[in-house]
Amino acid sequence: MSVVGLVRKTLPFIFARLAVYALFAVIAFVFLGIVIGISLFLFKTFEFGSGFFILIIIISFFSVIGGLKFFERYALYIVKVGHISVITELLANGKVPDGKGQLAYGKDQVKENFGSANVCFVVDRLVYGAVKQIQRWLMRIGNFFSFVPGSQNIIAIINRILSVSLNYIDEAILSYILLRKKQEKDETVWKSAADGVVLYAQSWKKIIMTAIGVVVFIYVLSFTVFLVSVFPLMGLANMIADNNEAASVFGFFAVVGAFIITSFVKRALVDPVATVAMIRTFQKNIEGVEPSMDLHEKLTGVSKKFKKLADKKDDPEESK
Repeated sequence: MSVVGLVRKTLPFIFARLAVYALFAVIAFVFLGIVIGISLFLFKTFEFGSGFFILIIIISFFSVIGGLKFFERYALYIVKVGHISVITELLANGKVPDGKGQLAYGKDQVKENFGSANVCFVVDRLVYGAVKQIQRWLMRIGNFFSFVPGSQNIIAIINRILSVSLNYIDEAILSYILLRKKQEKDETVWKSAADGVVLYAQSWKKIIMTAIGVVVFIYVLSFTVFLVSVFPLMGLANMIADNNEAASVFGFFAVVGAFIITSFVKRALVDPVATVAMIRTFQKNIEGVEPSMDLHEKLTGVSKKFKKLADKKDDPEESK
């Protein structure tokens, strides 16, 4: 099944993400409006150089980022893992079991395979950390070829691509865990996760082309959305401001507003497509491949996170 076909068949999850992130965007803009009001008051009362005003600017920016992380952790995690489970089912069988909607099916899969969303989150974080450490190790190996002219630039580009694609790689490994739980019900999620990381380390060179496409897609679309958003907001800021200092203040909030819009579009619309593409490529490249035990042993010495996964291979899903 093609990426477009998978995206089309999992539209309920994309709409769910859209609704959740739209809610966050509304909350963020309301918060931004309140902050602008407070900042305007401080500006008129204490003038532009006020330390209080600078503090409000810093708090507003990091509050938006922190709120987004919190929102993703608690409000969207089940939706994300449910989406991954449906993609996995579609790749394996071409359809979701009859008699159940995609959202309900995805929620049931989290409970059935991980025991709880919290365990799923723990597995996901360990996988993310293990892959990140292994990517650094792979890049250090690449540094042995630094004597080749231009190789350092190539290694830096590959490193950046792998870093940006990291979020989608850990989702692809979650997909592998779900697939293994269907094939080998007695296998723990910890063992499946460790095997998935090994398979990634074995096949990362084959996955890199999809990762390049994903990174280019993310950067181009995000940059375009930011530009389309920031200029109208900057124009509005200049219309509201009655002097240069106020224009600078409102200009800052225009940039924050454009950042919120860009983050909304990326996470609600771009990320699901990137997730589908990475899961599809990962599943295709590891089909019929067995995890290398030699590489497994090597990775335990490379990554503490991977070693923790490997050590928990016999733990039940309820284990934290």
